[in-house]
Amino acid sequence: MTSEKKSFLLAQLQKAIDEAVSESSRIAEVIAEMKRCGYDLCLMLESTVTIAPSEDHPFDVLPEPRLASDSNRSAAGDEIKLTDEDLEFLQELNIAA
Repeated sequence: MTSEKKSFLLAQLQKAIDEAVSESSRIAEVIAEMKRCGYDLCLMLESTVTIAPSEDHPFDVLPEPRLASDSNRSAAGDEIKLTDEDLEFLQELNIAA
């Protein structure tokens, strides 16, 4: 799984947890009761999520992208070709290509 996919799924998990808490009628009831009793409430939840490849589905190993020139482009198409603008942008970010 790529880091982008992990980030996306973790963001989706956070959104689902937020929605579950905000849509919970029981939580809303308790918050309303606390307010009726004269308390202001700020609910902050902290969670820790760890992910690891399961034994049933081992970590997907992807080949490292390689820079390609027109003369050594592979038929498999697993290489990327960067334009001069791409290289300039990466250099601005201090990323060696």
